[in-house]
Amino acid sequence: MTNIQEDIAQENMFLQTVAKALGRDNVLTVPPNRNEAGPPAFWREQKFEAEQPLTQFKANLEALTGKVAIVNNGAEATNQIKLWLKVLNAKAAVVWDHPELRKYIEFSRLGVKTELWNSDKSRQELIEIAEQADAGITWVNYAIGYTGTVALFSGANAGRSVSLLPPTHIAVMQKSDIVPTMSTVMKHLSERRGQGRLPSAIDFITGPSRTSDIEMDLSIGVHGPFRIWAVVIDN
Repeated sequence: MTNIQEDIAQENMFLQTVAKALGRDNVLTVPPNRNEAGPPAFWREQKFEAEQPLTQFKANLEALTGKVAIVNNGAEATNQIKLWLKVLNAKAAVVWDHPELRKYIEFSRLGVKTELWNSDKSRQELIEIAEQADAGITWVNYAIGYTGTVALFSGANAGRSVSLLPPTHIAVMQKSDIVPTMSTVMKHLSERRGQGRLPSAIDFITGPSRTSDIEMDLSIGVHGPFRIWAVVIDN
């Protein structure tokens, strides 16, 4: 038997194993018809209690060693971030120059040197600022309860380096932007695409950076933040 024949035989054995696991006697030779694209109807039609997305988001992010603080207004959000920065013994933070962050967070009260990410500085300056910052503060466009994920829309004043380079990522969001599942986010993105309103990049972040090698040694914070802490404003 040639190497090619051996490969084909092994492939057939593998597919037969998969078929049996799916309750089939044989491997399908014709692709089954699928009448819908995307998530199946039973998934899309799930009903969620009003507080369920927030409850799930908090539980799932905390299970990934994240922290979630729920506050009532911008003043409380500012105080929470100030407290966390103090716990970190932080000296500097880099912050998206985002209208929602400006609306809720009083940067001058954070107790650290605060650098805004915007087009007033060169790209190299911004990257160096992010590299040296103890924390990066971003706005969250969507959070996903089912997985504890945050979705960030990048732009000229919202660089990806802010959520990537500092050892701590502080993500600020409104409670109303926490949705049950990824399907909801994909639907919204599809609508934005039709309107020509997609951002330059979208990052889905689930917990701190985790890296594992072939020996199953887990390292946290090697290719991204060591911590992700979320502030949820109950609006």
